[in-house]
Amino acid sequence: MRLIFPLAACALAACSAPPPANDAASNDSVAGAPTRLDIAESPAAMASPEPLDPPAPGEPGGLPDDRTPVSEAPFTEDSAQGAANVVQTYYALIGEKKYRDAWALWSEAGRASGMSAQAFAASFDKYSEYHANIGAPGAIDAGAGQRYVTVPVQVYGRLKQGAQPFNMLGSITLHRTANIDGATVEQRRWRIRSADIKPRPGGAAPAPSPATTVDNHSRATYRCVDGSRLVARFDPDNRSVTIEAGGQRRTLRQERVASGILYARDGYVLEGKGDRMTFSTPHMPPLPCTVNRR
Repeated sequence: MRLIFPLAACALAACSAPPPANDAASNDSVAGAPTRLDIAESPAAMASPEPLDPPAPGEPGGLPDDRTPVSEAPFTEDSAQGAANVVQTYYALIGEKKYRDAWALWSEAGRASGMSAQAFAASFDKYSEYHANIGAPGAIDAGAGQRYVTVPVQVYGRLKQGAQPFNMLGSITLHRTANIDGATVEQRRWRIRSADIKPRPGGAAPAPSPATTVDNHSRATYRCVDGSRLVARFDPDNRSVTIEAGGQRRTLRQERVASGILYARDGYVLEGKGDRMTFSTPHMPPLPCTVNRR
């Protein structure tokens, strides 16, 4: 099943025009000075930010444009689609300012978010609008009684300061315990284990993921399993990434994939999802690498 779950836009702040002045107030005003009614009706006061127009699927900065037909069959809670539904619920709760309920959808009763419920709620104070589009989930990764699935997301909205819009791509990884003896009902439910776009304490803006916005370039440093370091500078405007590794620099071109990101050129390949990537060179097997957050 491949689908995009569009999440309805929900403004987190609203404004209203002041009431019109009465006749007495108008008569008492200084000659030539604008009344409250004049101010309310002035173009500057009535101006509002342009509607948000995030990149569409298939565009740079948008989710993958996957046209695989969507199954009409109902899905179970423990399926990959059930995990995507949890992500959709998570962002819907944020849009409704039900931050504690959203925080509780993280693993370990919210503790996997790395913040208290209060800090989590405060981290959204920076935004006047906060929305998300949810992409199709990947395949379930099973092993040792544990289940993982990654769901791509597009987060967009507007900052309070300057009404500045933002748009970012990333992914959320969910986890649950398989239906094994001793597992509780809560442990068998999908819960958020990690996210490469997530709020930060103090209301900081979300950190850009390697697949970032059409407006902002990003830089990511990876540590690979052989101990080497890889620096990737992503350029969504030109659909490319510049790789610095082993004292050499290569520019790779973005390829279309159903999920995650893929850049390739002349036998060099960088691909993956979220914090985990693989880097391949000609005639060599892929080298697993992980984002170095130090």
